[in-house]
Amino acid sequence: MTLSLNLQPDNLALPLRGEPQLGYILLTINAQLTGSAYPVNWALIADASRSMRIPIVSEEQFRQLVRTGGAQEVLVDGVPVWQLANPVPSDVKVNAPSALDYIIRALHSIVERLDADDRFTLIAYAEQAAVLTPNTRGDQRAKLVEGIGGLKGLRLGEETDLAEGLQLGLAELARGRDRSAPQSERLILLTDGFTRNPDACRQLARRAADAGVTISTLGLGGEFQDDLLTALADVSGGRATFLRRAETIPHAVAAELDAARSVAERAVTFSLALFDGAVLRRVTRISPTLTPLEPGTNASGDIVLHLGDIERGAPTRLLLEILAPPAPSGNSVSRHLATCSIASEGAAVIRRDLRVMYTHTPSELAPPVLAAAARANAVRLQRRALAAAANGNREDAQALLQSVARRLNELGETALADVALHEAEALQQTGRLSDMGAKELTYATRRLGERDAR
Repeated sequence: MTLSLNLQPDNLALPLRGEPQLGYILLTINAQLTGSAYPVNWALIADASRSMRIPIVSEEQFRQLVRTGGAQEVLVDGVPVWQLANPVPSDVKVNAPSALDYIIRALHSIVERLDADDRFTLIAYAEQAAVLTPNTRGDQRAKLVEGIGGLKGLRLGEETDLAEGLQLGLAELARGRDRSAPQSERLILLTDGFTRNPDACRQLARRAADAGVTISTLGLGGEFQDDLLTALADVSGGRATFLRRAETIPHAVAAELDAARSVAERAVTFSLALFDGAVLRRVTRISPTLTPLEPGTNASGDIVLHLGDIERGAPTRLLLEILAPPAPSGNSVSRHLATCSIASEGAAVIRRDLRVMYTHTPSELAPPVLAAAARANAVRLQRRALAAAANGNREDAQALLQSVARRLNELGETALADVALHEAEALQQTGRLSDMGAKELTYATRRLGERDAR
């Protein structure tokens, strides 16, 4: 495996001014797979709460329920919604799969694709969590299928405690970890609702990142905590996916296995040591997913980001916004501003020094850096808009969503700009964002990073 780090520009060029100045650095981290793919050690953490068991009726079945009085339209917070008036008839249940049924279909397909060196564990959770398949070799298919068969019959309580499922998942991954042979370690979390103890979930995600485990999240429908699921993915370098319909679960789970098999470099960490009064203002991951990141620090005080695994053909790009100290008086001068480093399980540490040249004739930013800055501004505006709406600041949220739409139009993302405008109109008319629209805006904005990578 090979790992590379490139900076654009190689060094900052800033004008001779007596105040701090903002500089942009675009980092590109690439990895090439030169040998065989890593074996996969992965866990699926499945929400087994009552909502995941509700039969998903077809349009024809739904019309039949309406005709027979089995469903009726009611107002919830002023919004018309359909609710079941009676239990779903048994003949409908037989022919209407639930979200859990789609998870079972996905897992049966995945079992056939596991190799002998792969490891898999299945955990279900609601109010409690249970290990259905302890960490097991991929060629022990009978044992894997037996665990999958127990998923639908579980009754784990009425509430949802994702933290307990995450804790069990990390413990099972540790059991299957092979210190002598690197593995691609993934924890895939699927849910359609809210959880107790979100702070505990964030702490577990940080622990996963420290252990080199990547968390990918699959959020189903319009009621899950997208802010939590995206945060869990971002802190560990994982992927966050929005599933509108349960029938897309098998494809999404298969895509996570494909991603794990495409890993070229494991558990990559980026660190930044700043000098001479420089300050990191913000860092945004531009690709493969567009999102602001919240770095931590190590014992030396250096800034640290867990970037997760780097897949072949999918470089990680980071935009650093660094406040450089005031220029010294006098003529042009060069100073050491920072040292950037990347490390992984399979490669030596790579370092690049970043210098700043204070000059009378600074060069303009290169087009790729300008494009990255435009995307970073768009995602920050989108975050501010949704936060304002969540806090009840209706007018601020409307104005910010309109600004988001303008930025997206400038980026050529007209369809996504229309989503932002639609949500601004929803705020004006109903005083709230639509559940599906807000999530589509969040996740589609994140996908702008995938387009940047292409």
